[in-house]
This record gives sequence, structure tokens and C-alpha cells, in this order.
Amino acid sequence: MTETKKQTSPLVYIGIGCLILLFLIGVGMTVFFKFFAKKAIETVIENKTGVNISDAEQGKMTFTDEKTGAKVDIGSNKVPDTFPKDFPIYPGAKVTSSLSGSQTGENSGFWLTMTSSDSVEKVTAFYKTEFAKNGWKVDSTFSANNTVTETVSKSGWTGSLAITKDEEATETQIVIILGQDEK
Repeated sequence: MTETKKQTSPLVYIGIGCLILLFLIGVGMTVFFKFFAKKAIETVIENKTGVNISDAEQGKMTFTDEKTGAKVDIGSNKVPDTFPKDFPIYPGAKVTSSLSGSQTGENSGFWLTMTSSDSVEKVTAFYKTEFAKNGWKVDSTFSANNTVTETVSKSGWTGSLAITKDEEATETQIVIILGQDEK
């Protein structure tokens, strides 16, 4: 008996080649569209909102209303430059988030969150001393379960200070909310 060798049809090779080519085109188009679609979307967002996407990726965003001049800054993990200089900032505290807002010729406001490895008692004692030194009036104080909240005021500014530490937490959280009184 003689063996007959079957020859593979050239159509099979053409079909396999087409599949490989389609796969390579698909991968190439995916990479191409990921890059260019991302750039196109970023450009549209930046143009419509005024937010710089590279800043947003770093955790910072600024929104400005062109009509009113109202401005909101979010992020940057630092005390905003326009934060009242006479409001005490706990030494060594790490700023974990910040938000500031203002409107041209109008009021400003701030929300600042910080953490410290010190106890609630130590942080509270610091603020009690520093508020008195800097002329801030403590209007009310609430204290319960490792949490202290104070409302404060000083010549055109009002706000609150919250100092707290959960039982499981390793750090004390300090939250400052300040706003200018209406002019």
C-alpha cells in the first residue's frame, strides 16, 4: 500500500494569514484608540470645565466660573495659600485634603483635613492655647467619646474645628471648616 500525502489547501494558509493580520490590526487599533481617544476626551473635558486633567490625576482640581469669578480649588494636600494666616495649624500635622473657594469681591471658604499621631487631648490643648494667642473666640465646645468639636469666630470669620480619633485608628483626625461672614 502506498501512502498518499494530503496537501494542505492554499486557502487554509490564506485564512490563517488573514486571522493573524486581523488580530494584529485589532491590537494596533486598540493601542491607537486608547492613546488618541484619551487625549481627545481630556481636551474636551479641559475645554468644557477648565480643569487641567494632569492636575486632576495628581489629586488637584480648580474650577473657575468665568461669569462670577467664583473659584474652587480641591486637593494638593497642603494648606491653601489664602488660608487665614492667624488660624493655627497643628505642628507636624499632615494635610490629607483641602478645599478652598472664593468669589471675586465676595467671601472665601476653606475645608482642611489633617492627621496627627498625637492624642485628641494634646491636639485640643494646642488649639485652646493658640486660639487665645491669636484672638480666635471659641463660641461653643462639644466633647464626647474621643471627639471634640468647637465653633470659632474672629473678625469676619466663623468656622468649626473637629478633632477625633476612632478606637481602631492610629492617627487623630483634625478637620477645619472656615468661612468669611457675608459682606
